[in-house]
Amino acid sequence: MPELPLEIWKDRIENELESLKRLNVLEDNSIIRKENSVELIVNIKSLGFVLKEGSQSLELIPQKNHKIMLKLNRNFPYPGGIDFAWYSPIFHPNIHPVELGSGETGTGYICLNVLKKWSLLSDMDTTVKALKLLVENPNPDDPLNYPICLEATEFFKHNTMADLKEKYDFEKAEAEEADDDIVIIDD
Repeated sequence: MPELPLEIWKDRIENELESLKRLNVLEDNSIIRKENSVELIVNIKSLGFVLKEGSQSLELIPQKNHKIMLKLNRNFPYPGGIDFAWYSPIFHPNIHPVELGSGETGTGYICLNVLKKWSLLSDMDTTVKALKLLVENPNPDDPLNYPICLEATEFFKHNTMADLKEKYDFEKAEAEEADDDIVIIDD
């Protein structure tokens, strides 16, 4: 596989890390630098759902925080130079998270064209934005072939994200959350 010269590769990695810092998605102290790779964790905020454990029927809980492990290998930014693993639980047709709940583990696989068609011109900024969009726009027409993903496929064929946002009153929750950030100081 092709590789960039070592110093150019190191510069590219540093630029990508700076980009992730600007997006405010890089988990503190998560960067592990090795001789031929860099591993890190990004946290994205995007509305998704998890299955409620112990529920007799299909019951979802809104989930806004998601954790993804990235490994930038020595042949990054060429195709095959990056590995992704979705760590946090999520009920989604295109994501098979590592944490499935009930003590089960998954693969961490993510089905996203940006990842499938990685090229020398691809970057982490665009990729993180695409991952956020994927969470909020499940594609039941291109699911991963795992039972939990196929269950999510059937669910999202009949339930749109717009309907779910309305059902869980997500816009109201976001407005209330934004209000919590406002501090009024009266002299």
